[in-house]
Amino acid sequence: MLKFPLVMADTSENQPAFDPLIQTENIAFRADEMVDCEACSRKNPPNRLKCMYCGGGLAVKAEFAEAISPISRKLEAWEKGFNVISLSAVGDADIKKAATLLQIESTLVETILSAGTPLPLARVESSEEAELLISRLTDLGFTCSIVTDESLNTDDLPIRASGIDISDGFISVIDFNTREVAPIPADELALIVTGMLSKSKVDLIEKKGRGGKTKLLDETETASDEAVIDIYSRSDAKGFRINLAGFDFSCLGESKGLLASENIRRLSVVLTENAPHARFVADYVSIRHTLSDVWEVDARRDPKGRQRAGFGKVEFGSVASTSNVRQFTKYSRLQWQLL
Repeated sequence: MLKFPLVMADTSENQPAFDPLIQTENIAFRADEMVDCEACSRKNPPNRLKCMYCGGGLAVKAEFAEAISPISRKLEAWEKGFNVISLSAVGDADIKKAATLLQIESTLVETILSAGTPLPLARVESSEEAELLISRLTDLGFTCSIVTDESLNTDDLPIRASGIDISDGFISVIDFNTREVAPIPADELALIVTGMLSKSKVDLIEKKGRGGKTKLLDETETASDEAVIDIYSRSDAKGFRINLAGFDFSCLGESKGLLASENIRRLSVVLTENAPHARFVADYVSIRHTLSDVWEVDARRDPKGRQRAGFGKVEFGSVASTSNVRQFTKYSRLQWQLL
């Protein structure tokens, strides 16, 4: 059984005595088992990697190494973490123990393994936690790697493309904003990732009552799905993004159709045919929900202030929105990292 620290001053007088009449075993750490934090000098339980007061690193006592959990907390979307990526697993990998270690359901671990593509198993706070987690997973039959949020860099999205010219062994991409042309040798185009950007917005008008209670008066929901293509050269981790809106599909020539949704599918085929060494990844839509446990879809709610709610009535409005742009960008950049 894991032991839990009692938050008490470090004196022998305060050390709780073990009472066999009310306890089957002593679950408190002894004073000599506690670990001093070098940064703030406070004592911590020995089953932690970081100080519970200041976040500083703690020395690991060998006798408590197995009791340390490699996942201390769930990170916020804006935090920079370390992603443990599942690459493969042997046939007798212990899925139940892995699920307990990862603090997720066994069915999710099975789904990740059956996807047949590298997917994130966990996102942790430090490299020490990531390395410890990989060590434990390796013992359970998994092969994993670490990819940092810093390397995925979702704060800097791929350059939006407005058009492409394919000729003379080059795939030249036109920057949507600057109109600059970036020629990529066809042999150097390394990766083509297709996906879907999904956004939703719900406009709410509520009436505020006494005691902080609110009553929903009106609700308007809009949603959109847009097919996209990300392309990367071997030397460019940022990449280019082809959106449906604002892209010139004239590069398709006579095969250009009337519907943009059909044209972007044809464009992915043309790019694949003209980039013989590029890896083509088209499974994001089928595995996007599997990603959500580790790489959540962004969700936010913003106030809109006082809004008209009928003749002579003014109530409070807000808008709730979701977007998977960050999630798809992480998945797309992950594919480049694993080339």
